[in-house]
Amino acid sequence: MSNEERKPGRPRVEYNFPTEWQKIILDAGEKGLHITQFLLELGISWETHSQLLKRNRQYSETVERYKILCENYWYNQMHEHMQETGGTGYNSRLWSLIMRNKFGDRWSEASKVDVTSQGNSIQSNPIQIEIIKKTITEDDAQK
Repeated sequence: MSNEERKPGRPRVEYNFPTEWQKIILDAGEKGLHITQFLLELGISWETHSQLLKRNRQYSETVERYKILCENYWYNQMHEHMQETGGTGYNSRLWSLIMRNKFGDRWSEASKVDVTSQGNSIQSNPIQIEIIKKTITEDDAQK
């Protein structure tokens, strides 16, 4: 978009990105780096990142590709080690933790149990306790 086509006002942050912004994002994914790596290189905050994901299709698609590359990097790290050593000395708990935290929508150790009735929520019926109070009569009071 040329300067003549832009609307008046503050320019969007993506107009100030370096020309190789997609390469910066994809390189971070290929190296398995955290998302903050490319946020810092692009000079944007988490809030700006969130806004860009919503409004800029090209940015959103590039970040999705970053996620695939990053997941592939970490999976390959484990796979290569398993092939070379048969798993000896590999910290599988750490690897599992990394995968669950970085890619939790696809990597989870939690099993999800549906405790509803065919998709409908279970109705809760609170237990009602009725206290019966005996009326003290004068005769009972004298005893």
